Amino acid sequence: MSAIITIQWSVPVGYDAGDYAMLCGNGGEGDIDWNNPLTNRQFELFPAGAGIYGWGHAPWCHHRWGHPHSMRTAGWGHLPWGHFPWGLGTAIITANYTVTVCGNYKFGFACYDKLGNLHEGEPEEASLEIHIAPPVPTGLTKNSYDKDTDILILNAA
Repeated sequence: MSAIITIQWSVPVGYDAGDYAMLCGNGGEGDIDWNNPLTNRQFELFPAGAGIYGWGHAPWCHHRWGHPHSMRTAGWGHLPWGHFPWGLGTAIITANYTVTVCGNYKFGFACYDKLGNLHEGEPEEASLEIHIAPPVPTGLTKNSYDKDTDILILNAA
């Protein structure tokens, strides 16, 4: 049996068109291996041109009411909260990964510029404990399985 894990990441400010990410993980134990991605897939950080362009900098934020009817100030469309991903708009990177054994899985996206250079900084990690129910043996039927205790109860067919 197996489980499909979906990992999503909101691309933050600091990347440019052409940059990409690759999914890295630990295979169910230990630390993430940042040097050997889990797949060869490159996730564009600006897929089809989408990226950090959101409503905080939309044309209506440049009009008088977007500038709180004040003089010589930037206005709410240009305040610090307008410079975060939700004010700027962002792309969401989604990766699916199949696991076949139980473990404490860790995932993260290593990001590269368009020339293939690794971005500096500490990547974010997400971890989760995965328990996969064992398959039902031939000639028996599964009565119940408790993933917390790892106890499987079978009935004769």
